[in-house]
Amino acid sequence: MKRSSGFTFLFLMLLFLVACNGLREKVAHPLPEDFPTRFSLYSESEKQRPAWWLEFGSQELDQLEELSLGRNLTLAEAWARLEQAHFKALKVGALRWPEVNLEGSRSRLQSDGKGRPRQIEDFWSAGGAAYYEVDLWGRIRALTKAELERYQASREELKSAVITVSGAVAENWVELVANRRHYDLFQRQLELQRQLLKVVVSRFPLGKATALDVYQQQQIIEKLKTAMIPTLSNQEVLKRSLALLAGRTRIDDKFLAARDFPRLGPLPAPGLPADLLAARPDVRAAGLRLEADQWSVAAARADRLPAIRLTASGYYNGEDSNSLFDNWIINLAGNLTAPVFDGGRRRAEVGRTRAVVDERLASYRKIVISAVHEVENALTRQQQAVATLESLQKQLELSRRTLREARRRYLNGNSDFINVLNEELNTLQLEHDIINQEKQVVLARIALHKTLGGSWLENTLAEYKEEK
Repeated sequence: MKRSSGFTFLFLMLLFLVACNGLREKVAHPLPEDFPTRFSLYSESEKQRPAWWLEFGSQELDQLEELSLGRNLTLAEAWARLEQAHFKALKVGALRWPEVNLEGSRSRLQSDGKGRPRQIEDFWSAGGAAYYEVDLWGRIRALTKAELERYQASREELKSAVITVSGAVAENWVELVANRRHYDLFQRQLELQRQLLKVVVSRFPLGKATALDVYQQQQIIEKLKTAMIPTLSNQEVLKRSLALLAGRTRIDDKFLAARDFPRLGPLPAPGLPADLLAARPDVRAAGLRLEADQWSVAAARADRLPAIRLTASGYYNGEDSNSLFDNWIINLAGNLTAPVFDGGRRRAEVGRTRAVVDERLASYRKIVISAVHEVENALTRQQQAVATLESLQKQLELSRRTLREARRRYLNGNSDFINVLNEELNTLQLEHDIINQEKQVVLARIALHKTLGGSWLENTLAEYKEEK
């Protein structure tokens, strides 16, 4: 008798351990073998950082970000997907509990009489039934775990959408500022060229300037006027892009008045590559979906094993409501079902889910490697953009000196006007190149912030939820 009890205890413990494990298979280590230990431009990572655009110190950009994150339609879609994942997880999790149904009915039978008085009989019934599947092999637990992981993945994907939208707002805003600076520069250059035209025209009667000099100077003025046209049209396009990001048809110009790029502070600390696993929502989402599909494999394997389902029902019936509870029936039943032949359907589902895990594993590794490369590329571009800007500024200083000397020599009659013209065009181009390069420096900083992710996302998400 003791030996039988011991076997029974060991059998029950085995069932318990298998059910707790959920037949879940572990995949190989998901990180690439050559995962780096630090970035090329390493610095200590800050524990908490505010939203990255606050670093720029632009009230206009802050307002645009707040407006867009509160009303952006892409974020609204992502939020709706998160809600769907939440309720789907709740729906699957409900399988862990018994299902109880109550029902009641009243029916009336009436005889046709056939020479006798018609008889009318009422029949009342009430009852309920409960159904429960014993999660012997952890199938339901695995399904629940899978949906919970997918819900968390959807939350991380919402954070990724926040990064995308906030970055797009800042990038469009920077482009708009650059266009305005180009336009303002064109206006200043146009005024200077008109003044120079007056000088050339005044020298023409004295024989110190030729008709060619006048025509060339007039041509420069017309080229400047032509170049100003697309800058204005681009501004309107960028305004509409910002309006779309804010979920509106248009944005009042009072929100879009900035004409200066923000002053950038020191580089944000990239930390260690391992920090990306926690800071990047796309990396976290890929890891969570990998976990979810591992649980799906466990559920598919458990589905090939026997299942125990319990049912309980009770019914009361009577010919009238007063006698309803005089007659009752209670039924308790349990059944064990085991798949014998299904044409290989369950086995094929196990194979399919394992292949999905392989796909998720490859996707996760690709996203991790891409994240590391994106940070490295952003750091490199930031360095190169700053170095290029410094070089252009030195070139502009030299060009301005050369232009002053060319003008002096021309006014003294020691040089042709073509030399002045060439230096003017060179200076004009360098001034516009510097605006473009200043824009690239800011865009490179935005790209770096986007690649780093960070703890600011959780706070931003909480604020967005409150606004909803």
